[in-house]
Amino acid sequence: MDDRSWMYRDSPQGLRRMDYCNGVQGFINFATSIPRNFTDGGIRCPCRKCKNLKFLHQDIVTMHLLTKGFMEDYMCWYAHGELFVPDESMEEQVVGSTSSASNMHEVENENSNPYRNMVMDAMRMSEANVRECPIVEEEPNADAARFFDLLRDSDEPLWDGCMNHSKLSAVAQVFTIKSDHGLSEAGYDKIIEWAISILPEGNRMKENFYAAKSMMKPLGLGYQKIDICPNFCMLYYLENAEMTECMTCGHSRYKPRTGRGKTLVAYKKLRYFPITPRLQRLFMSPRTAEHMTWHQSHHAVDGVMVHPSDGEAWKHFNSMHPPFSAESRNVRLGLCTDGFNPFGSEQSGAEYRCLSSSVD
Repeated sequence: MDDRSWMYRDSPQGLRRMDYCNGVQGFINFATSIPRNFTDGGIRCPCRKCKNLKFLHQDIVTMHLLTKGFMEDYMCWYAHGELFVPDESMEEQVVGSTSSASNMHEVENENSNPYRNMVMDAMRMSEANVRECPIVEEEPNADAARFFDLLRDSDEPLWDGCMNHSKLSAVAQVFTIKSDHGLSEAGYDKIIEWAISILPEGNRMKENFYAAKSMMKPLGLGYQKIDICPNFCMLYYLENAEMTECMTCGHSRYKPRTGRGKTLVAYKKLRYFPITPRLQRLFMSPRTAEHMTWHQSHHAVDGVMVHPSDGEAWKHFNSMHPPFSAESRNVRLGLCTDGFNPFGSEQSGAEYRCLSSSVD
């Protein structure tokens, strides 16, 4: 990375130094040379006021930078195509210095920051909202602000001088350990408390599970809790959401209140994971989107079936629904029990219960 001390060097009497003006022009040349930086003809403005949350014309961005200066801690231009480099030996391979803009957007996957890529894949869900807006100065929506905070966290080192972990990667990896080994929240907090005590002063590790969960929440897809009959007769959903007893067996929806508690607690809850945002997320990443549409470009070999699209059922469906099959991004869903016996075994007598659902 070239020397960027000019970005925050004080100017006498409020005037901009010549090296600052030249640096701003170099930044504009760099940012505008990457096509994906543009949204409706504008690029993100990294001035102290906009903080990469607004898309403005490059002339307006130049004016903002000359009058307001760069936002804090933006030595690495991560929101304009410059990739995080986790090791000093790779600094010369940083994408997008002002002196070598010709190779700024071609970097091998192994040199990129996977956590930054994870945030960028999720961010594409909110960039559509930005594209619908004219290029004017207005406050970003809450989702965009959260995603840009995560983008910054993916590039910000865990402590000043740390080359192995960013603020986001540390939290993500500890979350993975918690999930893999079934740690309780209390156990997680104890580990973090110990880790912070041995990390350098000024480290940016989230102090407990609640803070880490709040940080990671924008990357998740979430779920919806729905009360159900404990005998699996019905869902308290849509037109039945206000009912307090099962219409089939008459069982009460809520447990009896104890003490002075005012909160009603259902006997049983269902966690509903909406499928639409999960399918959308598969198309947000270039890596998974390619696999989602692979069936369209795949050339079948006679007598060999390597994908369901080679089968007769798929071909029959295409012939019955030509408009649907013409769009390669349309998704066909199949249900599979993967070998388990839904009716239990003779020895256990257990029966598997499931609630029917439909996909629109």
